[in-house]
Amino acid sequence: MIATLPRWAGYRALLSFRPYRLYFASSTLGAFASAVQFLAQGWLMVEIGPAAWALTVFLFVRIGVKSLLAVPAGLLADRVPRSTLYAWMRVASAVGSVVTAAALISPAPLAVAMLGAAIAAASHAIDLPAHRALMGEVQPREYLERGLSCGTGGFHIASLLAPVVALPLAAALGAPVPLLLSAVFFGAAAVPAFLIPSTPCQRAPARAAHDVSAAVRFLVRTPLVVALSLAITLPAVVDKAVAIMLPSHSGGDEHAQAMGLVLAAPELGAIAVGFLLAAVKWQFAPWITLLNPGAYATGIATASLVGVAVGIESIAVALFLAGCAKTTLITSALAGMQRHVPEHLRGRIMTI
Repeated sequence: MIATLPRWAGYRALLSFRPYRLYFASSTLGAFASAVQFLAQGWLMVEIGPAAWALTVFLFVRIGVKSLLAVPAGLLADRVPRSTLYAWMRVASAVGSVVTAAALISPAPLAVAMLGAAIAAASHAIDLPAHRALMGEVQPREYLERGLSCGTGGFHIASLLAPVVALPLAAALGAPVPLLLSAVFFGAAAVPAFLIPSTPCQRAPARAAHDVSAAVRFLVRTPLVVALSLAITLPAVVDKAVAIMLPSHSGGDEHAQAMGLVLAAPELGAIAVGFLLAAVKWQFAPWITLLNPGAYATGIATASLVGVAVGIESIAVALFLAGCAKTTLITSALAGMQRHVPEHLRGRIMTI
């Protein structure tokens, strides 16, 4: 049952908890830095050229490194205090940005750029399970859902601001400038991360194979967690697979404004629903997760099909609603995983 708290009491109770304030600050700053880094690295690949080939190799490196490190990252997140791992990965990401920025002044720019991309991808892969598992450790259990919702709102504010900052800087001054900016923000995100108190880490078995098999056995016995993992993955796959069709007659500045509106609409929906859910008292229930894939898909389909005939405003409204549904889906699924996955297994399970 979702009960509204008077006068935004949910925020006051949540933000009174110091570890959560530190986590929220680090998470939001890190999300902004990560988005700026990704955009600037892609821009740099185009500058180095040949554009299509260099960009393809860059994406291959990013995806390949993250895929190779997924299982080791989950094991590491269950063997090392997660707040410590989380903090150091922000430092590693800053190093990746600086290395990439140095590509244009090196004798082998493409190789240096790929090295920076590999460092960034590795730090992101290791950060992911530590970050997700840490979510359940930085606030009292009764505030878990509100804490996840508030963190999601902060993440999407960062995602909305990143292209507004990174792309004009890259266009005017070159890709190294936003890359160095991302390094600064990663450094700023590391400061509160190092201040998060470390929680005791249960000693894992010595053999990695046993660690992996324990996680697999848990997933086999717990189909709900498998479904929640798929629910978290679904929007990421759809976002990359669906191309939103804009009216063909729009061109020049009109086209750019239309594209900006389309890109901003789902982020605004995510921000709105994230902070709304953070202000109410709610707990995970499977039906919350189950209702939202349909709403999310409906919003995407409406924007892609109906919006072309009706106009760009209809596309934006549909994507705003899709952003609301996506955020509710992901927040609920993450909350369910935090409540159903044992603490000592969270790194391995959440690396999925």
